[in-house]
Amino acid sequence: MDEFKLDETISKAIVDGTLKGYLQYLEERKSKKESMSVSGAYAWTKGNHIDDQVSKIGQNHNVQFKIEKAGYTWEYLQFTVSENAENYMVIVKNSRRVKKSFDDQKKKANEDNYLVNLADINTDVLKNSKQNFVVQPEQIQLELNDPEEVRAVIEGKQLNVTQKYSRFYIVTYEIDDETKFVESIQLTMPNRQTMNLELIEDLSYLIQESEYEITTEDVEPIMNEKVSDQTIFSGDSNAFGYSIPEEEKEESGN
Repeated sequence: MDEFKLDETISKAIVDGTLKGYLQYLEERKSKKESMSVSGAYAWTKGNHIDDQVSKIGQNHNVQFKIEKAGYTWEYLQFTVSENAENYMVIVKNSRRVKKSFDDQKKKANEDNYLVNLADINTDVLKNSKQNFVVQPEQIQLELNDPEEVRAVIEGKQLNVTQKYSRFYIVTYEIDDETKFVESIQLTMPNRQTMNLELIEDLSYLIQESEYEITTEDVEPIMNEKVSDQTIFSGDSNAFGYSIPEEEKEESGN
């Protein structure tokens, strides 16, 4: 999958930004828990903290960003990576892996979903790729970061895309339900034709190399929260199947 990988310095900046942003989110949860009688709504701020730090660390590595809007008030960051005289769009999303077949779900795909429509950017490049992807019996649910994002998905509103992109990437990070640590970060490309997230590179090795280390003390403020208490996942209207490069499947002995 080398043809679709990003430069390692850019991948490292995205991973570092994700971890630093999560740490800042945990610090805010701790502060608000101590100073307020009720503070559960701050669970919605995690995506903002992560996008903010990815933008700040990424700027040192030529990762640009724009504040864009869908609907009336939901704002999000679109990151732009420029390589090989092309521009690639990158967004960062919390994901949750569900171990079940995705065949029925793909038949129900909501064509008004904004991520599904953005996946059109990848149609030609993935179609022309010589790489074969192996579908896994998993579903990936992508977190909705804001009540207005939930509304935008339900109402079928689209994201603003103000420039031409050659590729569209989603960097997914997964948080362990029990430890609350970031357990994996992966670079994926959504495929509109198959309704799968195609794994381009597993960036999890960069978590161990990062200077931003998450400890049990850091996650203490949210340790007793259940997944459903912390966030709302997109469910049927914002989910993808999952597939990996064929050579990776062969190397793992599966």
